[in-house]
Amino acid sequence: MKLINNNNLRLYVLMIFAMLIWGASWPSGKIVGQYSTPHIIMVWRFIFAALTIALFMSFLKINLKRPKSSLIYIIIASICLIAYNYNYLKGTQIGMASLGGVIVPTLSPITTYLIATRIFNQKINKKDLFGITMGILGGLILIRIWEINILELISSGNIYFILAAISWSIVTICTQKSNADLHVLNFSLWVYMLAFFFSFIFAPWDLLIKVFDHDITFWTHFLIISVGAIGFGTTIFFLTTMRLGSKISTSFMYLVPTSAIGLSIILLDENLAWSTIIGGSLAISAVYLINREN
Repeated sequence: MKLINNNNLRLYVLMIFAMLIWGASWPSGKIVGQYSTPHIIMVWRFIFAALTIALFMSFLKINLKRPKSSLIYIIIASICLIAYNYNYLKGTQIGMASLGGVIVPTLSPITTYLIATRIFNQKINKKDLFGITMGILGGLILIRIWEINILELISSGNIYFILAAISWSIVTICTQKSNADLHVLNFSLWVYMLAFFFSFIFAPWDLLIKVFDHDITFWTHFLIISVGAIGFGTTIFFLTTMRLGSKISTSFMYLVPTSAIGLSIILLDENLAWSTIIGGSLAISAVYLINREN
């Protein structure tokens, strides 16, 4: 029993570190976005992430398995992953990284729940309905809906964060649907490799090579959003989910908005608006309420 507790403690520490890296990926994404276009950055992000996941699979002795029934979900997830990365990078490029770090991690679980209830024909109970309502209200406050028209929603970058949350929700659903066919890391590797292929064939070769001319600042933050956030962070999150359950792993995600805001203030000198505090608190409470057992 002592050994199991020690193993769990080690996993808790790794999970906290992974969530802090997820939070750091928001200001890092904004810094990286000043060097190149979202299309070029995400091509390199996919290949670095795939290589890191492959290393983890080798270490954990997980063989690469050819997909069967889950192939359609891999294709859908890879397309949505491209959409997520474009919106994530474009949103941080023109908007506030701290706001994106609150909107996406909090709205994504809510939209995932809504899509899942539709796909799996699940009924929404009163507790979850209250949580969804609270989450929507929090999201409206986050984007300051009372002072935004459609043009402002685009120019502020908030529309990209909303689209990123929806895209990631579909990736999550596809992961769940393929669970019986592939190990979650196996599925992730296929998705990132396919996303790399789809995005690579449309990328200009001269701009792809130009990334090697960038300075140490670019590469430091690029490694944070690729090797750190995806390769390490996602792998640890999946391992925690498999060993300790989705309820525990999801609870750690509440660290992401906090670290995203804190690091955005430190690295980017962004201001913390009252709407971010109130809206973020409502959205985080909504995610907690939906994931809480009855």
